[in-house]
Amino acid sequence: MGFGLAGIQIILQIDKAVFMTGYCIAALVVLTGVLLVNILYNVSYQRRMKQNAPLLEAGKPQEYIEGVEQLLKTAKGQSLKTILTMNLSAGYIDLKEFGKAIELLEGISDRRLVGTAVKTVCRLNLCTCYFQTGQGEKALALYRDSQSIFEAQRKGGLYGGNIAIVDILAAIQKQEYSQAEQLLDRARRTWNAPRFQEAFQEIEHVLTEIKKEQKL
Repeated sequence: MGFGLAGIQIILQIDKAVFMTGYCIAALVVLTGVLLVNILYNVSYQRRMKQNAPLLEAGKPQEYIEGVEQLLKTAKGQSLKTILTMNLSAGYIDLKEFGKAIELLEGISDRRLVGTAVKTVCRLNLCTCYFQTGQGEKALALYRDSQSIFEAQRKGGLYGGNIAIVDILAAIQKQEYSQAEQLLDRARRTWNAPRFQEAFQEIEHVLTEIKKEQKL
């Protein structure tokens, strides 16, 4: 019987005989309490992280970084630290300190990444950093290896815009410039958030410069 079921049995006052003998149930009650404390602890950090997140949207990455670093100082448990480290990397990406972001992300073992959403964020951030630091082949290798993860999230509102950016950067790396322009046009019409539009503008500038060089 799972810890959650033990809690349900107690709250709803279901006959103990339906579940287990008294001793086993007593043990599970203790374990349920421990689990509940752990869940509440993580929820507390999630709430504080959500309070910090708007700083990125407000164009205050340094304040955002300071806030996440404060959370990391007191965080306990590897999973929570992994999530906070990924969040911290986003601040350095905003500052265009890609080397520091890579250092943080490469320090996270793939085995620590539990769940598709977590893997998506880590790989997206790392792909972006590799592309932005001229490590094109490394970026493409990770991009190709991540397709099964990205595909499930590509049309979703949560990560779709970020995946669209990485798709365009991958096309540019492969020198598929017409494809990159088509992806850019589609992305601009789909993802309207100011942060995305700013990224699209930067990508358009890159494509314009490439065109100029091709005409020389």
